[in-house]
Amino acid sequence: MAKRLFGWFAPKRGEKILEMVENHLELTKKAVGDLYRMVEAAAKGETADSKSLFESLSQMEMKADALRREMVDELTKSEMFPEERDDLMELVRAVDWVADWAREAGRILAIIPFEKAPEEMKTAAQNMCRANNDCVTILAKCIKVLPSDPREAINLANEVEMLEEEIDELYSIARKHLATLEFEGFTTGALILLNMFLDALETVADWCENTADIVRAVAVRIR
Repeated sequence: MAKRLFGWFAPKRGEKILEMVENHLELTKKAVGDLYRMVEAAAKGETADSKSLFESLSQMEMKADALRREMVDELTKSEMFPEERDDLMELVRAVDWVADWAREAGRILAIIPFEKAPEEMKTAAQNMCRANNDCVTILAKCIKVLPSDPREAINLANEVEMLEEEIDELYSIARKHLATLEFEGFTTGALILLNMFLDALETVADWCENTADIVRAVAVRIR
């Protein structure tokens, strides 16, 4: 994505795409935020709230997915250089994976007896979700400043990477709990799903980092 891309992001020709990118990021942030609140509700056994938050999360992810398809269609019709179009598509698809994995985590959480998990596991999962929420918030800022301040975008991308490393550590703690604590009320199948839930939380962070890597590569070329 060269400097000319941001010349293309002019009011007459690029305003629609830029607005769509920002809307897509907001939907993704809301999806990850709903997941965090869903984990809190599930930990307390607040089934109705947990179900409502999953429905909201699912709606955010589906809206983000529909908007991604709309953006891809808009990009194919645009007067952009092919390499610019490819970079933007890669960026949008990477952000979309964040929302997809947030929904996957919520889908798994909705079918396991999380309220019966040991307090240590509940805390570990909540800490991962809180860090994911922070990670997506910083990622959104990172992408938003990219056209106007590539150096700041790189700094924010580095913050996303540091948060992803923090989430890796939290993931290790959660897996240790899974291996060493007693999970009364959990079937073998539920324990397998709990492990998949933790994997999904960690993958949300991985896709935040993947997206930040794309931003960093673009920022280095245009600064």
